[in-house]
Amino acid sequence: MKSKILVSLMLILASAMSFGQSENETVRSLTVDEAVELAKKNNVSVAHSQITLDAASRAKAHSWNSISPTASLSASSTLPIDALSDADSAYTAIIGISASLSLNLTANLFTSMNAAKIAYESGKLTFDDAVKSVELGVREAFYGLLYERENIILQERNLEIAKTQYNNNLAKYNQGRLSEIDVLSAEVNYKSKIPTVESVRTTFLNDMASFKQTLGLNLDEKIELEGSLDDLINLKEISLDAGNVESSSIKLLEYELESAKNSVTASRFSAFAPSLRASLDWSDKSWYLGYDEVKAGKPKSDPAKSTSLSISATIPLDGFLPWSAKNDAIDSAQDTVKDLELQLDNEKKNLARTVMSSLRSIKQSQESIKYKQANVTLAQKTYDMTAEAYNRGTKDLLTLQNANTSLLNAQVSLKSETLTLIKTILNLENTIGVDFGTLGK
Repeated sequence: MKSKILVSLMLILASAMSFGQSENETVRSLTVDEAVELAKKNNVSVAHSQITLDAASRAKAHSWNSISPTASLSASSTLPIDALSDADSAYTAIIGISASLSLNLTANLFTSMNAAKIAYESGKLTFDDAVKSVELGVREAFYGLLYERENIILQERNLEIAKTQYNNNLAKYNQGRLSEIDVLSAEVNYKSKIPTVESVRTTFLNDMASFKQTLGLNLDEKIELEGSLDDLINLKEISLDAGNVESSSIKLLEYELESAKNSVTASRFSAFAPSLRASLDWSDKSWYLGYDEVKAGKPKSDPAKSTSLSISATIPLDGFLPWSAKNDAIDSAQDTVKDLELQLDNEKKNLARTVMSSLRSIKQSQESIKYKQANVTLAQKTYDMTAEAYNRGTKDLLTLQNANTSLLNAQVSLKSETLTLIKTILNLENTIGVDFGTLGK
């Protein structure tokens, strides 16, 4: 008796502790916009892109450094060999100091600075693309999880209906009002749905873990997604002028084209433009330490000081030779420009085609949603009437099960089509470079 009381007390205490822990456990609620902000702050790929952009910014800020003068300072010391072995050496050491300052000026300074500017602007666009790519992934994953969560609810409801049918049939069988085969059929129908429910739950948990990692959250942190796919079913019709939209892919090609034209100019400068070099050299040498005029047999000479300034100009001549390597470099750079112009024209056509295709897909999804909403209403009404007829004994179990399956399929199909519409709109917004959530509102 005492052991039973002790066990009861332990169970009560454990339950109380478990209740306290569940009360203290916090659940973070997230809207889709809050999830996006978390990803922008914590996502690893965004951090990598920021490092690359910072490097491009630094290169742009220091692109003028090729005209920065080069300075050097050196000191030398000469020791006679006899100073190490013979105490009668005339001197201990000779010390000298020299310094130089040089400056190079080339026409390519302009193209180097322009190249750094283009690279920075292109880097900013690449960084923005990386951020938008993360945002697109987060939004798609968010709505995908909403779909999976609502699918779990539908599958659990379907399982509960099958369980209720089985229990009712079992009760009727025990009362002698139903055959055993109907009970077994209801049991098989009920238990066959259990793996489906477990599968969608597992998929949801796995995708949720990936979503947390994308946001930079701890995997054991509890989060609750706010919103429903139903909030996005009744979007307005979307219309765009496919010829007047732009995309980051076109802008990147435009930067590549600008960079290629800059390379043509740089190649021409290398082939034809002169370069200037100025240098200033100073030295103060032959400072004797421990000099002995008696041992040397002559007086100590004054330190040798010198200062020189030189200016030179170099004019390349091989650029005037049609077969020279520098002329070939100019031709190759011009070929790159022509190729990029073709790519840019083709990319503009691809963009227009993609936009028109997306608009057609969106319109088709919106029409499908209308039909599938009506189908859900019809399937729900059919199931309700079939269930009522089954309870009266005018419909068999198979007919009821088929009606229930039709209702589930209609509901899942509607949710799936809604998710397809959302993802198509998100990808179109990403393609044309507008803010997410702009279209259809």
